[in-house]
Amino acid sequence: MKKLIEAIKTKRWVHYLIIVVVGILVSLPFLWVQLQTCDDGKFHLLRLIGLDNASEYGSFPFLVFPFFCKNWGYSMMTFYPPLVTYIPYVLSFITGMFSDGLKIFAALTTILSGIFMYNFINEVTKKKGIAFFSAILYMIFPYRFENLYNRFAIGEFTAFIFIPIVFQGLYNLLHGDKKRHFYIAIGATGLLLTHTISTVYTAFFCLLYVLFNIKLFFNKEVIKKCIINVIFILLMSAMFLIPMLEFSSQADYSILESSIMKTEGGSVATRTIAPWQFIKDKQEENGVSFIFGIHFVVMVLIGILAYRKIDKKFKDFYIICWILGIVGLIMCTYLFPWQIMPDFMCTLQYPWRLLGFAYFFFVPVCALNIYYLVSSLRKEEIRNLLYSLIILVLAVFTFFELTKYKENNTTQDYEYENNIKANPEIHYFSINRDNLPVKALAKQRTYLYVRTDNVYVLSGDAEIINENKYALHIDFEIKDATSGTELELPYFFYPGYTVVLEYQDKEVTLDTAESDNGFLTVVIPENVQEGKITCDYTATNLERISYVISAVSVMGFVAYVIYFRKKCNKEEVHEK
Repeated sequence: MKKLIEAIKTKRWVHYLIIVVVGILVSLPFLWVQLQTCDDGKFHLLRLIGLDNASEYGSFPFLVFPFFCKNWGYSMMTFYPPLVTYIPYVLSFITGMFSDGLKIFAALTTILSGIFMYNFINEVTKKKGIAFFSAILYMIFPYRFENLYNRFAIGEFTAFIFIPIVFQGLYNLLHGDKKRHFYIAIGATGLLLTHTISTVYTAFFCLLYVLFNIKLFFNKEVIKKCIINVIFILLMSAMFLIPMLEFSSQADYSILESSIMKTEGGSVATRTIAPWQFIKDKQEENGVSFIFGIHFVVMVLIGILAYRKIDKKFKDFYIICWILGIVGLIMCTYLFPWQIMPDFMCTLQYPWRLLGFAYFFFVPVCALNIYYLVSSLRKEEIRNLLYSLIILVLAVFTFFELTKYKENNTTQDYEYENNIKANPEIHYFSINRDNLPVKALAKQRTYLYVRTDNVYVLSGDAEIINENKYALHIDFEIKDATSGTELELPYFFYPGYTVVLEYQDKEVTLDTAESDNGFLTVVIPENVQEGKITCDYTATNLERISYVISAVSVMGFVAYVIYFRKKCNKEEVHEK
């Protein structure tokens, strides 16, 4: 028995095994929770179905989905990072259902976030017990469950994996041996390919952390390694950043307009919460709970008793975590001056999203409090009893948290998914419209509502006959078209369409542009008596190149890490 207790306390592989088991247990609600009832569940399910359609009828990279928005082609990939779509999509091949692939992915994020939190705190404290408690607490905080089972905010809860990786790299760079500084690049790249809002705020809290350790930062070696990490981050994230920049440079899209997305300081300020909501719910139907959890409150407050007992080596880290945790909480509330914040900080829309960061910083505080309070007791039997009691209390609170998400109908997702697969056309009012061209969104209740799925002559003269359209392909014949005639094709404007005009034994690729209605337009270059126009979504060369850049950069990064580690090992041998 003593050997088992000792193994549980000290063996890393045992800790990893327990983390996996806990991750599976807290993911059990996915057996009955339906994505259809989650805030963003339907949206992410449609992303996988759309990706499947695009892979069949489009060109790589699959940025435009063919059947969505009345068959006019809708991009749900360009402005939302790809990692949280591609991985669940692959997992769905194992399960046979996209909804199951999403749920398995969500469970994996819980487990992986626990493992990487463990690694981070172990890097800081070199104490596996503190790291273990941190990992478990990081997997069971209440806001995580809200993100999983109420909101299904896939980008946000996936980001919980990478935030500890970034901070482990930053801590190692400033306080450690600098041998794992490249974790910054791994974590930040993962964030950029997962959730842009979490990326922005991780950078913000990293900046605050650096300011607390500013003397350690102004070091030639530290700055050099930071630059190396930034370069790798940008290169490895090219597959997301370059297409997004290309799209935004050619048209205005709703998601980038602060007035449409309500990402102005004044709008964000109206979405703050009151501090008392950390203690008591407003009881809104289907609302998000911001309850901090009485067990977490107690674990934080016992720091009053534990602080003197904490090892001096960790007190600076402990204090910084306390401060950053408080900052995170304040930023959730109306106490923070959102009205005067710069635009980039207001992209989060809902300030209460920062509750996840508050927990991230308070988790090591709680773990340090527990460890040093209990370890200060002399008798091992009492220590073991207290640890067991703490685990029991956490289990009870977690159980009651999870029971809130119980649902009876467990077939909604399958029915919805099968229906969409059989009937893939979706009206634009039945989908998230954040990625529409601004011009199209402005006319969603007028022009879009009455527009047919045909080619329109906007100006000039031409007769359109024999239209054949399916998915992201359309071909049609034109007669008696005059030079300068402008045609509007039945596709929303996104870069990547190739339009070819064949006439008089010529083949001309026409330039594409955006109409005043947000659709794809082309201009007939000269008088054409008879001709044929073919349009296909082929993606742009720059989009394809961006994936090559990311792939080559990942290989280059791996080579750099191998070289760097060998160099460090040689230096260690030389020093000995």
